[in-house]
Amino acid sequence: MSNLKHIFYTALVLLLFSSCKNSPQTPEDKAKELISKLFEARENHTYGYKAGAFGKLDSAYTTYREDSLFKVNSDRISHCLDNSTLAFTKLADLGYRTDTTRNERKKEALWKELLAASAEQKLYNDSASLFSAKIDSLKKHYKSFFKGWKITHEYKANNAFGIPVAQKTTFYFDVQLTKITGPEEIVKIMGNKL
Repeated sequence: MSNLKHIFYTALVLLLFSSCKNSPQTPEDKAKELISKLFEARENHTYGYKAGAFGKLDSAYTTYREDSLFKVNSDRISHCLDNSTLAFTKLADLGYRTDTTRNERKKEALWKELLAASAEQKLYNDSASLFSAKIDSLKKHYKSFFKGWKITHEYKANNAFGIPVAQKTTFYFDVQLTKITGPEEIVKIMGNKL
Protein backbone atom coordinates (compact mmCIF):
# COMPACT_ATOMS: atom_id res chain seq x y z
CA MET A 1 0.00 0.00 0.00
CA SER A 2 2.86 2.41 0.78
CA ASN A 3 4.40 1.67 -2.66
CA LEU A 4 1.12 2.61 -4.28
CA LYS A 5 1.02 5.87 -2.28
CA HIS A 6 4.64 6.57 -3.21
CA ILE A 7 3.92 6.02 -6.93
CA PHE A 8 0.79 8.17 -6.71
CA TYR A 9 2.63 11.08 -5.05
CA THR A 10 5.55 10.79 -7.48
CA ALA A 11 3.15 10.88 -10.42
CA LEU A 12 1.36 13.87 -8.91
CA VAL A 13 4.63 15.78 -8.39
CA LEU A 14 5.76 14.99 -11.96
CA LEU A 15 2.41 16.14 -13.30
CA LEU A 16 2.65 19.40 -11.37
CA PHE A 17 6.21 20.04 -12.56
CA SER A 18 5.34 19.31 -16.18
CA SER A 19 2.30 21.61 -16.09
CA CYS A 20 4.37 24.37 -14.44
CA LYS A 21 7.07 23.94 -17.05
CA ASN A 22 4.61 24.70 -19.89
CA SER A 23 3.10 27.82 -18.35
CA PRO A 24 5.11 31.06 -18.19
CA GLN A 25 6.76 31.56 -14.82
CA THR A 26 7.82 35.21 -14.92
CA PRO A 27 6.25 38.33 -16.41
CA GLU A 28 9.09 38.37 -18.96
CA ASP A 29 8.20 34.79 -19.99
CA LYS A 30 4.55 35.85 -20.40
CA ALA A 31 5.58 38.72 -22.69
CA LYS A 32 7.77 36.45 -24.81
CA GLU A 33 4.97 33.90 -25.09
CA LEU A 34 2.49 36.58 -26.25
CA ILE A 35 4.94 37.70 -28.96
CA SER A 36 5.47 34.12 -30.10
CA LYS A 37 1.70 33.60 -30.31
CA LEU A 38 1.36 36.79 -32.35
CA PHE A 39 3.70 35.46 -35.02
CA GLU A 40 2.06 32.02 -34.96
CA ALA A 41 -1.45 33.45 -35.49
CA ARG A 42 -2.99 32.59 -38.86
CA GLU A 43 -4.36 36.08 -39.42
CA ASN A 44 -0.84 37.47 -39.13
CA HIS A 45 0.69 36.99 -42.56
CA THR A 46 4.28 37.36 -41.32
CA TYR A 47 5.74 33.99 -42.17
CA GLY A 48 9.28 32.84 -41.64
CA TYR A 49 9.54 34.32 -38.13
CA LYS A 50 12.84 33.57 -36.45
CA ALA A 51 13.21 34.84 -32.88
CA GLY A 52 16.32 36.75 -31.93
CA ALA A 53 17.30 38.70 -28.84
CA PHE A 54 14.77 40.01 -26.34
CA GLY A 55 15.38 43.12 -24.28
CA LYS A 56 14.45 43.48 -20.64
CA LEU A 57 10.77 43.76 -19.72
CA ASP A 58 10.21 47.31 -18.52
CA SER A 59 7.40 49.59 -17.37
CA ALA A 60 5.60 51.62 -20.02
CA TYR A 61 4.27 55.09 -19.29
CA THR A 62 2.06 57.43 -21.27
CA THR A 63 3.60 60.35 -23.12
CA TYR A 64 2.19 63.76 -24.01
CA ARG A 65 1.92 62.52 -27.63
CA GLU A 66 -0.91 60.18 -26.56
CA ASP A 67 -2.90 63.01 -24.97
CA SER A 68 -6.00 64.07 -26.92
CA LEU A 69 -5.08 67.77 -26.57
CA PHE A 70 -1.72 67.11 -28.22
CA LYS A 71 -3.40 65.37 -31.14
CA VAL A 72 -5.99 68.13 -31.59
CA ASN A 73 -3.42 70.94 -31.45
CA SER A 74 -1.02 69.05 -33.70
CA ASP A 75 -3.78 68.66 -36.30
CA ARG A 76 -4.60 72.37 -35.98
CA ILE A 77 -0.94 73.30 -36.56
CA SER A 78 -0.83 71.15 -39.70
CA HIS A 79 -4.06 72.72 -40.94
CA CYS A 80 -2.76 76.26 -40.33
CA LEU A 81 0.59 75.59 -41.97
CA ASP A 82 -1.09 74.03 -45.01
CA ASN A 83 -3.32 77.08 -45.38
CA SER A 84 -0.37 79.40 -44.79
CA THR A 85 1.44 77.72 -47.68
CA LEU A 86 -1.61 78.20 -49.92
CA ALA A 87 -1.87 81.83 -48.82
CA PHE A 88 1.83 82.35 -49.59
CA THR A 89 1.34 80.93 -53.09
CA LYS A 90 -1.55 83.34 -53.61
CA LEU A 91 0.57 86.16 -52.18
CA ALA A 92 3.46 85.41 -54.54
CA ASP A 93 1.11 85.33 -57.52
CA LEU A 94 -0.47 88.66 -56.53
CA GLY A 95 2.96 90.18 -55.97
CA TYR A 96 4.09 89.17 -59.45
CA ARG A 97 0.88 90.45 -61.05
CA THR A 98 1.16 93.75 -59.11
CA ASP A 99 4.75 94.26 -60.25
CA THR A 100 3.98 93.52 -63.90
CA THR A 101 0.76 95.55 -64.17
CA ARG A 102 1.08 98.98 -65.83
CA ASN A 103 -2.51 100.13 -65.34
CA GLU A 104 -2.62 102.18 -62.10
CA ARG A 105 -6.26 101.35 -61.29
CA LYS A 106 -5.61 97.59 -61.66
CA LYS A 107 -2.37 97.97 -59.71
CA GLU A 108 -4.25 99.65 -56.82
CA ALA A 109 -6.85 96.85 -56.77
CA LEU A 110 -4.07 94.23 -56.79
CA TRP A 111 -2.34 96.01 -53.89
CA LYS A 112 -5.54 95.70 -51.85
CA GLU A 113 -5.74 91.98 -52.66
CA LEU A 114 -2.04 91.64 -51.83
CA LEU A 115 -2.54 93.24 -48.41
CA ALA A 116 -5.55 91.00 -47.70
CA ALA A 117 -3.59 87.88 -48.74
CA SER A 118 -0.68 88.99 -46.55
CA ALA A 119 -3.03 89.44 -43.58
CA GLU A 120 -4.54 86.01 -44.24
CA GLN A 121 -1.12 84.36 -44.27
CA LYS A 122 -0.12 86.18 -41.08
CA LEU A 123 -3.33 84.96 -39.41
CA TYR A 124 -2.51 81.34 -40.27
CA ASN A 125 1.11 81.73 -39.08
CA ASP A 126 -0.03 83.36 -35.81
CA SER A 127 -2.59 80.60 -35.27
CA ALA A 128 0.09 77.93 -35.83
CA SER A 129 2.28 79.72 -33.25
CA LEU A 130 -0.59 79.80 -30.76
CA PHE A 131 -1.22 76.05 -31.11
CA SER A 132 2.53 75.37 -30.88
CA ALA A 133 2.60 77.30 -27.59
CA LYS A 134 -0.26 75.12 -26.30
CA ILE A 135 1.72 71.99 -27.20
CA ASP A 136 4.82 73.39 -25.49
CA SER A 137 2.77 74.03 -22.35
CA LEU A 138 1.34 70.50 -22.51
CA LYS A 139 4.86 69.04 -22.82
CA LYS A 140 6.05 71.09 -19.84
CA HIS A 141 3.16 70.19 -17.54
CA TYR A 142 2.33 66.67 -18.70
CA LYS A 143 2.17 64.01 -15.97
CA SER A 144 2.73 60.51 -17.31
CA PHE A 145 1.14 57.45 -15.73
CA PHE A 146 1.81 53.73 -15.81
CA LYS A 147 -0.02 52.07 -18.70
CA GLY A 148 1.53 48.60 -18.89
CA TRP A 149 4.73 46.93 -19.98
CA LYS A 150 7.12 46.94 -22.93
CA ILE A 151 9.88 44.76 -24.30
CA THR A 152 12.16 45.19 -27.32
CA HIS A 153 12.60 42.21 -29.61
CA GLU A 154 14.97 41.61 -32.53
CA TYR A 155 13.86 39.00 -35.05
CA LYS A 156 13.72 38.05 -38.69
CA ALA A 157 10.42 37.85 -40.52
CA ASN A 158 9.32 37.98 -44.13
CA ASN A 159 8.27 41.37 -45.44
CA ALA A 160 5.32 41.90 -47.79
CA PHE A 161 7.41 40.52 -50.67
CA GLY A 162 8.32 37.35 -48.78
CA ILE A 163 11.93 38.41 -48.22
CA PRO A 164 13.36 37.74 -44.72
CA VAL A 165 14.28 41.05 -43.09
CA ALA A 166 15.96 41.68 -39.72
CA GLN A 167 13.71 43.90 -37.59
CA LYS A 168 13.58 45.44 -34.15
CA THR A 169 10.25 46.19 -32.52
CA THR A 170 9.16 47.42 -29.12
CA PHE A 171 6.02 45.54 -28.10
CA TYR A 172 3.62 47.02 -25.53
CA PHE A 173 1.40 44.99 -23.18
CA ASP A 174 -1.53 45.71 -20.89
CA VAL A 175 -1.01 46.01 -17.13
CA GLN A 176 -1.94 42.34 -16.49
CA LEU A 177 0.32 41.06 -19.30
CA THR A 178 -2.57 39.30 -21.01
CA LYS A 179 -2.41 40.94 -24.45
CA ILE A 180 -0.23 43.02 -26.75
CA THR A 181 -1.58 46.56 -26.93
CA GLY A 182 0.61 47.60 -29.82
CA PRO A 183 4.06 47.54 -31.36
CA GLU A 184 6.13 50.67 -31.75
CA GLU A 185 7.32 51.52 -35.23
CA ILE A 186 9.38 48.72 -36.68
CA VAL A 187 13.03 49.55 -37.29
CA LYS A 188 14.97 47.69 -39.94
CA ILE A 189 18.31 46.52 -38.62
CA MET A 190 21.33 46.96 -40.82
CA GLY A 191 23.30 43.77 -41.29
CA ASN A 192 22.40 40.29 -40.14
CA LYS A 193 22.76 40.07 -36.39
CA LEU A 194 20.40 37.13 -36.01
